[in-house]
Amino acid sequence: MPLENLFAPVGTPGAPGPRRRRYERFGVLDNPFPAAAQTSGHPHLDTGVDAQVDEAIKAFVEGHASNALAVTATQGIGKTNLLNAYTDALRNALGGRGYYVIRYMPDPEPSFDPLLRSIFEQLGEEHFKRVAATAAEPARAATVRRALADIQGRDVRSVVEALCRARQDGQPQRLDEIAKLAYEWFIGLPARKLHREGLGVNFRLDSVESRTRALRDIAYFSAALGELQGIFLLLDELEKHGSTYSKGVVLRYLSALRALIDALPRYLFLMVALTTDALERYREMLPALKGRLANEVHLVPIRDEDDAVRYWRYYLDRAREDARLQAQAHGWPSQSAPTDVVPEPEARKCFRDLRKSSTVDGVRQRDFLDHLNRVAGNELGGSAS
Repeated sequence: MPLENLFAPVGTPGAPGPRRRRYERFGVLDNPFPAAAQTSGHPHLDTGVDAQVDEAIKAFVEGHASNALAVTATQGIGKTNLLNAYTDALRNALGGRGYYVIRYMPDPEPSFDPLLRSIFEQLGEEHFKRVAATAAEPARAATVRRALADIQGRDVRSVVEALCRARQDGQPQRLDEIAKLAYEWFIGLPARKLHREGLGVNFRLDSVESRTRALRDIAYFSAALGELQGIFLLLDELEKHGSTYSKGVVLRYLSALRALIDALPRYLFLMVALTTDALERYREMLPALKGRLANEVHLVPIRDEDDAVRYWRYYLDRAREDARLQAQAHGWPSQSAPTDVVPEPEARKCFRDLRKSSTVDGVRQRDFLDHLNRVAGNELGGSAS
């Protein structure tokens, strides 16, 4: 029967389990190296472009001027790993400070609507409640008047005024209701009777253009009150659009992306990861995009043995540190000189072998780590028995 012994104990009763035996021999609990299919959840080693990305983010945080950064490389070089690392780092560093970090993979999609919707979903009802609460402070009255006057969309102004009135009424339940209606309207749901009566709107946000303008208005109003400092949008695998949809569909998507950048000259930091050739194709299809994505950081494959060893050592050390902390929690004795689950000479040989058959100038990080994963898997499997 399939999986008949899935939860049956392994080894001799009372003897150390397989993970402890791995720790005692190799100083790790699991395979240190990610398989090719594992695109998230593994460490990020400084790629050489991290300093450029850090500098761009620091400038954005200090001045709030919008920026768009293209992260380019061929497949398997580390674009997704880089975006994953910065998603986590931004959330850890800027959480609770008025910044919203949105990690998005188009997957691919023929319409820009889901991406815009994800931004409003990240803001959520709680953001609208906070904006209303801040706007109700007497000291903010002049700021609120100016910010309301700057809102370009009549319906957005009506929604914001409804939120402010609900907060001033002093009835939390009413504010909850209005915030929920506002959220539904911003994500593009139909304007029903409740929305018309509660928000004063007659029509839904039924187009990418109207939703982009609404995002601009609510972002600037929120920023004027100090409730929004910036939106980080990390967009991955954009090259898949070009291989999936017709030129017309791709052009509409790129035009919407350009319009989003243009609509928010402040408070938007966009990181777009795509292959180098896709960026060139998209720039040719939509010349206006070239200026919007002029800032580019380019990732390169592993070029030499020493660089390969740096990856090998980094992933092995990270796995050992994680294992050490877990071993302490279990009360296991520390391991002062564990055996390398993949010896350094084997890692060097792996790089040389892959270099011979590589189609790029070097070895893709994904291929190198996947090969180490298989070698380590053979060793760890043997240590578990």
